[in-house]
Amino acid sequence: MYELKKWMLMCAVAGAALSGVAEQKRSNILFIFSDDHASEAISAYGSWLKDYAKTPNIDRLAKEGMLFRNLCCNNSICSPSRASVMTGQYDHVNGVMKLGGAIKASSPWLSKELKKGGYQTWLVGKWHIKTKPQGFDDYRVVEGQGTYFDPKYDGPGGIKEEVKGYSSDKYTDKALDWLQDRDRTKPFCMMLQFKAPHHPYDPAPRHMKLLEDVAVPEPPTLYEDIDASNSKLKRYMLERTKFHMVLTPKSKGGKKPKPNESFGYYIRHVEDMEPHEKTNQRDCWRVAYQHMVKTYIRCITAVDENVGRMIDYLEDEGLMEETIIIYTADQGYWLGQHGFYDKRLILDESLKMPFLIRYPRMIKAGTENQDLCSNVDIAPTLLEMTDLPVPGKMQGRSMVPLLKGSSPPDWRDAIWYNYVDQPQHYGIRTKQFTLVHFHGSDEIEFYDNKRDPNQTRSVHDNPEYREIIQSAEIQMKQVMADVGIKQSQLDGFAKKKSGKK
Repeated sequence: MYELKKWMLMCAVAGAALSGVAEQKRSNILFIFSDDHASEAISAYGSWLKDYAKTPNIDRLAKEGMLFRNLCCNNSICSPSRASVMTGQYDHVNGVMKLGGAIKASSPWLSKELKKGGYQTWLVGKWHIKTKPQGFDDYRVVEGQGTYFDPKYDGPGGIKEEVKGYSSDKYTDKALDWLQDRDRTKPFCMMLQFKAPHHPYDPAPRHMKLLEDVAVPEPPTLYEDIDASNSKLKRYMLERTKFHMVLTPKSKGGKKPKPNESFGYYIRHVEDMEPHEKTNQRDCWRVAYQHMVKTYIRCITAVDENVGRMIDYLEDEGLMEETIIIYTADQGYWLGQHGFYDKRLILDESLKMPFLIRYPRMIKAGTENQDLCSNVDIAPTLLEMTDLPVPGKMQGRSMVPLLKGSSPPDWRDAIWYNYVDQPQHYGIRTKQFTLVHFHGSDEIEFYDNKRDPNQTRSVHDNPEYREIIQSAEIQMKQVMADVGIKQSQLDGFAKKKSGKK
């Protein structure tokens, strides 16, 4: 359908140009948002997977634009992160602190501001927020996580629609159809939000053989002994969520958990793994990682192909110079580091989001940014880039100076983080350190990210860091004041989880 519409409109576009249609005053936006796509699985980021997780189309945004190394989420789980991107607010302000939460009626919406500014606005794919999409001319979103195949859409006014095929392909088909039918006298914002590569990973049939006979390199902390770690945070991650390659509390006791009792990757997928020695835990660990990382990469390969389809469309339409193109994800993701998969923690692989942006009118090609940025900064950035006012209720700060190659002297020096589900914790991430607190507890952890970039050991009990930790505690109090959260609120989250009033 897209190709036919493209041909039919070529003459109309040429005719409009000859008749003197007014030039667009504002740039278009193509915002591509994946679910759980780790920076390490984008080859432009140069991780140990760069020669295996090949993403040439996403990489193009880095080559022709800017790649951010330290853009972080403030709550590493799907719904809260997505709400922060849309509202420019921290989760304790917009109300979405857990999966499936609803955005408060008082919160601003990026989409509403764009629509008020004359933009055509569309959304297709995963949404995962209880509040229905607002500020869109049209939308097709899937319920909850959605499925990898045959997506079932909800649309405005009770629209129900089901399409056959692979979700990454079908979402892109819908986006292209809308763009082809757009009003060419108005700017547009297209939000294309993939389900992939969220677990359980389900690749497109065309990619099932990818990396089949290849041994993918392992991260250096894959076999980390969590039981021997001095990190309460990592032990909590294992004990309370069990998102580990092989370990669960019950499996260590010699009893095999039932599938619904464990999120251990090996237990969930062992029947599909390569032959191995099942009595050798390290071998089980190895094959679990190989199965996980290969199926994950197969899923992102389809995402990258569809990013390429969107870029091809913009090139065919002559829109590349006037379109802001962003590729990002709702949070980071463990790809075997510390033996984990999934997200949730303030530690770097979970905290940091990929963020690549191309806009040649403003951004020098092939540049990188190392400043500490938050997902609440995305909405105000796009509004400033499109010459629209930023609502006073948005808490984020525009990254436009960074995009132009300048770091303001008063740019933030710490990222706020607060995760109220299990394992409950909050803290800050500075350029050098990560300070972790636990809700309702005096215990802390402290990581020196320069000396220990893999965050293998907390130094909270090292006397050498006593004064540094005291300084970080003062800094965190200032960050809490800046983001508008009180200690009593943080303590209250712990009481709610325990059932105390």
